[in-house]
Amino acid sequence: MNTLRQTIFSTTLTLAFALWCMSASFFTAFAQGGSHRAPSCTAGTASGTYGYHMEGQILGVGPFLVNGLFTHYPDGTSDANVASVVNGQLIEGPGTGGTWTIKSDCTGTGKFRAAALNLDVTYNFIATDGGEQIELLNTNPGVLLHGVGRRIAKAGKAPNCNNGTLVGAYGYRLGGSLPNVPAFIIAGTFTHAVDDSYKGLWTGTDTFNAMGQYLPRVNTGTYTINNNCRGVGFYTDNLGNKINYVMTVVDGGDTIYIMGNEPGISASGIGYRIK
Repeated sequence: MNTLRQTIFSTTLTLAFALWCMSASFFTAFAQGGSHRAPSCTAGTASGTYGYHMEGQILGVGPFLVNGLFTHYPDGTSDANVASVVNGQLIEGPGTGGTWTIKSDCTGTGKFRAAALNLDVTYNFIATDGGEQIELLNTNPGVLLHGVGRRIAKAGKAPNCNNGTLVGAYGYRLGGSLPNVPAFIIAGTFTHAVDDSYKGLWTGTDTFNAMGQYLPRVNTGTYTINNNCRGVGFYTDNLGNKINYVMTVVDGGDTIYIMGNEPGISASGIGYRIK
């Protein structure tokens, strides 16, 4: 009987000790997992070429949209290749003579000359996702403009896209304004393909909401993507509309930043690959 009691007592102590060790390990892991490192960024964190889009307005003028590329070089210089829509007017041109700087807390500032806009563009940014994403805020007086950039090429590397990059099905949404239509939104799907000559083709359906009036659409179009991951597209719908647009491809083709470039139209949105 004494031997049995000793065995039970010994087993109980062993189990109690094991449970204590497990609890100690859990709380240690929890404490370590709950701690956060302070941000730590350098010029290398936010260097490279980014595809980006921004939306907002110029006070007293109208909607202001941006779609294109910018490159942060490790030496603190930068340039850009941008299409902008200002109150329905498409304006394209390079951004030159740029500079940028980033702090260790991953916030930064930048500027470049946009001659087509007759503007020295200034902006603040935050590098997130290890520099793969940059949150953007324009800081020019009288301009309300914000957006996001996704890295498409590391520093010293060139973007590399073609029509095949976009083959597949996408869900998308966009919105803006049209002549005599102050507000509209669209959501739907499209499928990209290439023909035997590698020309980009697409078909899709969506719902067009103009000031609360819903219209289903069937769309057929073409697209071309350049090796710098910028491109253009065109489509017709079953309502008789013919629409041109520009786009920038990021995330290896998984995401498309879209902006209309028809006169009088201010429209932008985003498409995501349906995986």
